[in-house]
Amino acid sequence: MKLSLEDLVAKVNEWCDANAVSPASGQVANSLSVRTLRYYRTLGLLDAPSSGAGAGYEEHHFLQVAAVRVLQSQGLPQNRIQSLLFGRSDKELRKILEHSDAGIPAASRATRAQAFPSSESWHMTPITDEFLLVARRHSRVTAEALKRIREILTQSTSTTNRTH
Repeated sequence: MKLSLEDLVAKVNEWCDANAVSPASGQVANSLSVRTLRYYRTLGLLDAPSSGAGAGYEEHHFLQVAAVRVLQSQGLPQNRIQSLLFGRSDKELRKILEHSDAGIPAASRATRAQAFPSSESWHMTPITDEFLLVARRHSRVTAEALKRIREILTQSTSTTNRTH
């Protein structure tokens, strides 16, 4: 597959539409443009085309841009996306796409999206280096409860580490 930059934009936009992948909370535009992909090139999110003849974009380039869109849909900041995607192989990029909402039927995604209206406010509390507690803004966990949760997680992870 050899694509022009315009064709790559169209292919990724089509894939995103078909899989209901769109950036979270207005982070970036809903549709890609040629200008956006040129910007991704300057950031190192998109590799250089394989040829300079205008149609040097291939499957790897598609996977790179689709992975960027998937991670944007999860609300990740650009610097985190750059660090996650730098130097990834096609196999690794496909894994990102496979483990995203892209594989979930559109009806299921729509139902799940309606469960959390965008007007709701959520609060995140780090529990340990590996766990995060997410709750509605008005729901607070007491210091005692956080201490107990940390103890449970510490016991659970130390038991798991001993068995592996």
